[in-house]
Amino acid sequence: MESETRSLADTVGKKKQFCSFRIAEHLFGVDILDVKEIKDEVTFTIVHHAPPVVRGFVNIRGHVYLVLDLRLVLGFDSREADEMSRVILFKQRVGESFGILVDHIGDMIEVDDSRIEYRKSDEFAPLQGIDRKKSDLSAGICKLEEELLIILRAEKLFNAF
Repeated sequence: MESETRSLADTVGKKKQFCSFRIAEHLFGVDILDVKEIKDEVTFTIVHHAPPVVRGFVNIRGHVYLVLDLRLVLGFDSREADEMSRVILFKQRVGESFGILVDHIGDMIEVDDSRIEYRKSDEFAPLQGIDRKKSDLSAGICKLEEELLIILRAEKLFNAF
Protein backbone atom coordinates (compact mmCIF):
# COMPACT_ATOMS: atom_id res chain seq x y z
CA MET A 1 0.00 0.00 0.00
CA GLU A 2 1.25 3.46 -0.87
CA SER A 3 2.26 5.83 1.85
CA GLU A 4 -0.38 8.46 2.55
CA THR A 5 2.17 11.22 2.67
CA ARG A 6 4.17 11.71 -0.48
CA SER A 7 7.18 13.79 -1.24
CA LEU A 8 7.13 16.18 -4.17
CA ALA A 9 10.11 14.39 -5.72
CA ASP A 10 8.11 11.14 -5.85
CA THR A 11 5.15 12.68 -7.68
CA VAL A 12 6.56 15.13 -10.24
CA GLY A 13 5.26 14.31 -13.70
CA LYS A 14 3.08 11.38 -12.62
CA LYS A 15 -0.50 11.47 -13.84
CA LYS A 16 -3.51 10.11 -11.95
CA GLN A 17 -6.83 9.31 -13.55
CA PHE A 18 -10.13 9.48 -11.71
CA CYS A 19 -13.65 8.36 -12.50
CA SER A 20 -15.64 11.44 -11.51
CA PHE A 21 -19.24 11.64 -10.36
CA ARG A 22 -21.59 13.98 -8.56
CA ILE A 23 -23.31 13.65 -5.22
CA ALA A 24 -25.49 16.59 -4.17
CA GLU A 25 -23.74 18.85 -6.70
CA HIS A 26 -20.28 18.09 -5.27
CA LEU A 27 -17.63 16.59 -7.54
CA PHE A 28 -16.06 13.35 -6.30
CA GLY A 29 -13.71 10.86 -7.87
CA VAL A 30 -12.22 7.43 -7.35
CA ASP A 31 -9.06 6.03 -8.91
CA ILE A 32 -9.99 4.75 -12.37
CA LEU A 33 -7.89 1.62 -11.71
CA ASP A 34 -10.37 0.60 -8.97
CA VAL A 35 -13.42 0.77 -11.26
CA LYS A 36 -14.67 -2.35 -13.00
CA GLU A 37 -17.58 -0.80 -14.87
CA ILE A 38 -20.34 1.79 -14.74
CA LYS A 39 -23.94 0.70 -15.15
CA ASP A 40 -27.11 2.63 -15.77
CA GLU A 41 -28.96 -0.30 -14.18
CA VAL A 42 -30.62 1.10 -11.10
CA THR A 43 -33.17 -1.63 -10.39
CA PHE A 44 -32.34 -3.18 -7.05
CA THR A 45 -33.44 -6.22 -5.12
CA ILE A 46 -34.19 -4.93 -1.64
CA VAL A 47 -32.26 -6.40 1.31
CA HIS A 48 -34.74 -6.52 4.19
CA HIS A 49 -33.42 -5.49 7.63
CA ALA A 50 -30.25 -4.04 6.09
CA PRO A 51 -28.99 -0.59 7.14
CA PRO A 52 -30.48 2.28 5.08
CA VAL A 53 -27.12 2.80 3.35
CA VAL A 54 -27.57 -0.57 1.60
CA ARG A 55 -29.61 0.21 -1.50
CA GLY A 56 -29.93 -3.45 -2.47
CA PHE A 57 -28.49 -6.06 -4.78
CA VAL A 58 -28.10 -5.77 -8.53
CA ASN A 59 -27.52 -8.73 -10.84
CA ILE A 60 -25.12 -7.98 -13.70
CA ARG A 61 -24.64 -10.86 -16.13
CA GLY A 62 -25.26 -13.43 -13.40
CA HIS A 63 -22.96 -11.78 -10.85
CA VAL A 64 -24.62 -10.23 -7.78
CA TYR A 65 -23.29 -6.94 -6.40
CA LEU A 66 -24.25 -5.16 -3.20
CA VAL A 67 -24.97 -1.49 -3.93
CA LEU A 68 -24.44 1.25 -1.35
CA ASP A 69 -26.17 4.63 -1.48
CA LEU A 70 -23.16 6.94 -1.49
CA ARG A 71 -25.37 9.90 -0.57
CA LEU A 72 -26.10 8.24 2.79
CA VAL A 73 -22.51 7.05 3.25
CA LEU A 74 -21.34 10.67 2.91
CA GLY A 75 -24.05 12.08 5.16
CA PHE A 76 -26.38 13.59 2.54
CA ASP A 77 -30.12 12.92 2.33
CA SER A 78 -31.17 9.96 0.23
CA ARG A 79 -33.14 10.50 -2.96
CA GLU A 80 -34.79 8.34 -5.55
CA ALA A 81 -32.64 7.11 -8.42
CA ASP A 82 -33.45 8.81 -11.73
CA GLU A 83 -32.34 8.61 -15.35
CA MET A 84 -29.02 10.30 -14.48
CA SER A 85 -28.19 7.92 -11.59
CA ARG A 86 -25.45 5.36 -12.16
CA VAL A 87 -23.93 2.44 -10.32
CA ILE A 88 -20.13 2.28 -10.18
CA LEU A 89 -18.95 -1.30 -9.71
CA PHE A 90 -15.52 -1.89 -8.23
CA LYS A 91 -12.91 -4.50 -9.00
CA GLN A 92 -12.67 -7.50 -6.69
CA ARG A 93 -9.36 -6.29 -5.19
CA VAL A 94 -11.14 -3.19 -3.81
CA GLY A 95 -13.63 -5.27 -1.84
CA GLU A 96 -16.23 -7.98 -2.07
CA SER A 97 -18.57 -7.56 -5.02
CA PHE A 98 -20.00 -4.11 -4.41
CA GLY A 99 -20.76 -0.82 -6.05
CA ILE A 100 -22.04 2.64 -5.22
CA LEU A 101 -25.05 4.56 -6.41
CA VAL A 102 -24.16 8.10 -7.55
CA ASP A 103 -26.33 11.01 -8.70
CA HIS A 104 -24.65 11.11 -12.08
CA ILE A 105 -21.39 10.14 -13.66
CA GLY A 106 -18.85 12.67 -14.87
CA ASP A 107 -15.81 12.48 -17.09
CA MET A 108 -12.55 10.70 -16.57
CA ILE A 109 -10.30 13.35 -15.06
CA GLU A 110 -6.52 13.22 -15.43
CA VAL A 111 -4.36 15.40 -13.19
CA ASP A 112 -0.72 15.64 -12.35
CA ASP A 113 -0.17 13.92 -9.00
CA SER A 114 1.69 16.96 -7.68
CA ARG A 115 -1.58 18.98 -7.89
CA ILE A 116 -3.31 16.64 -5.43
CA GLU A 117 -3.29 17.66 -1.80
CA TYR A 118 -3.23 14.34 0.03
CA ARG A 119 -4.87 14.20 3.42
CA LYS A 120 -2.85 13.01 6.37
CA SER A 121 -4.49 10.05 8.13
CA ASP A 122 -4.95 11.95 11.40
CA GLU A 123 -6.12 15.26 9.92
CA PHE A 124 -9.72 14.97 11.21
CA ALA A 125 -8.90 13.13 14.45
CA PRO A 126 -9.19 16.14 16.79
CA LEU A 127 -12.54 17.31 15.38
CA GLN A 128 -15.55 16.31 17.44
CA GLY A 129 -18.58 14.89 15.69
CA ILE A 130 -16.63 13.50 12.73
CA ASP A 131 -17.22 9.78 12.33
CA ARG A 132 -13.77 8.19 11.98
CA LYS A 133 -15.00 5.77 9.31
CA LYS A 134 -16.30 8.66 7.19
CA SER A 135 -13.21 10.81 7.66
CA ASP A 136 -11.07 7.96 6.30
CA LEU A 137 -12.99 7.98 3.01
CA SER A 138 -11.22 11.04 1.64
CA ALA A 139 -7.76 10.57 0.17
CA GLY A 140 -7.37 14.23 -0.73
CA ILE A 141 -8.51 17.05 -2.97
CA CYS A 142 -7.45 18.56 -6.25
CA LYS A 143 -8.26 22.08 -7.38
CA LEU A 144 -9.48 21.98 -10.95
CA GLU A 145 -10.08 25.04 -13.12
CA GLU A 146 -13.64 25.61 -11.89
CA GLU A 147 -14.11 23.47 -8.78
CA LEU A 148 -12.63 21.03 -6.30
CA LEU A 149 -12.38 17.30 -6.93
CA ILE A 150 -12.77 15.33 -3.71
CA ILE A 151 -10.88 12.08 -4.08
CA LEU A 152 -12.37 9.09 -2.27
CA ARG A 153 -10.65 5.84 -1.29
CA ALA A 154 -12.72 3.12 -2.96
CA GLU A 155 -11.35 0.44 -0.62
CA LYS A 156 -12.76 2.33 2.40
CA LEU A 157 -16.31 2.74 1.06
CA PHE A 158 -17.57 -0.74 1.89
CA ASN A 159 -16.67 -0.44 5.57
CA ALA A 160 -17.89 3.14 6.01
CA PHE A 161 -21.22 2.28 7.58
